[in-house]
Parts: sequence; C-alpha cells; structure tokens
Amino acid sequence: MSLLPTRATYNQSAASVLAELKKGDQQKQTQFVVSNQERLFAIAFLASGNAEKAENLTITAFQNVFSAVKQINIKQVGLPIWEWLAPFIVQACSDYHQRNSGPARQIDTTDPAQDGSASMDWETTVILGVPRVIRCLNNLAAEQRKVFILRHQLFLDYGQIAVVLNADLQTVISWLYRARVQIVKCLGRG
Repeated sequence: MSLLPTRATYNQSAASVLAELKKGDQQKQTQFVVSNQERLFAIAFLASGNAEKAENLTITAFQNVFSAVKQINIKQVGLPIWEWLAPFIVQACSDYHQRNSGPARQIDTTDPAQDGSASMDWETTVILGVPRVIRCLNNLAAEQRKVFILRHQLFLDYGQIAVVLNADLQTVISWLYRARVQIVKCLGRG
C-alpha cells in the first residue's frame, strides 16, 4: 500500500465516506482503517520516532474518528476525506508532545528570499524530477526530510506539520524551504 493516495481517494468527499461509517457497518469501518492506517502511522512515527508510540497514537486517532462520526452532522461536512481526517492524528501528536516534550522548538530561520527558494518553480522541478526525488531526500537533514514528507507526501499544512514535529511554525517553513532548495540542487546535479 502506498503512502501517496490516489487522486480519487484524496479528493473523495468526506460526507460520502462518513455516511458509510455512520451506518456502523463493521466491514466499512475495517476498510476505512486499512486504507488510512499507513498514512496516520507514518505521521505518528515522524512525531514520536518510536513504532510502539506511533501505533498507540494511530489507535487513539482512529478511536477519536469513530467517536466523532457518531456525533457529527454529515451534511455539514464539506471537506475532502483527508482534510477531515488529518486533524485527528495531528491532535493525537499534539497531546503526545504535551505529555512528553517541552515547548515547540524554535530554530534559526532562513529568509526564503536569501536562499532562492521564494522564486523557485517547485512544481516544474518536481514534475521533471520525481524519480530522483527519493534519492535526493536521503541527502537531507532529518528535520528537513520529515517536513518534506509531511508536506508533499502526507499533505499536511504548515500548522499541522509544526504540531506533529513540535516545532515553531517559522522553523517548519524554514526547514521546508531548505529541503526544497537542497532537492532542487540535487536534481540539478542529476
């Protein structure tokens, strides 16, 4: 199973998926968990760095999802399924960091105008170099790699990434810009 969802899965209406889950059909619930557990676990693992803790965070997120499904008015949910589901794992990671970590880390930041990433044509670079991106990812610093994966593979927004990694928002933005610049340089070298 791939971490990258298909376009149809990513953009699928949350209302249609939640309507099926609300009916309480065990097979639909199992299918929902199976189709989303890898992505939730990946986020939890990046947050905790520990497989057992990530498993517990994933379970907690799914428990909260199923509790929320019982209580929501599905007609009011106008989001794609991933946008509705992501905050549950982000909240589980936030709770984990509140129990086990200090305040959000703030690292020195780099102005995107100084490193060239503000004017970078990122989409074109990715389209032209997707097969090499994985090799280039392995050359990044750990924080930069995590941020890149959370943003471009797991589709979290900057605020969600900051919560998952227990880092300051500006730090996350800086790490992502640096990661992008390094990947562009790596792709340029072939």
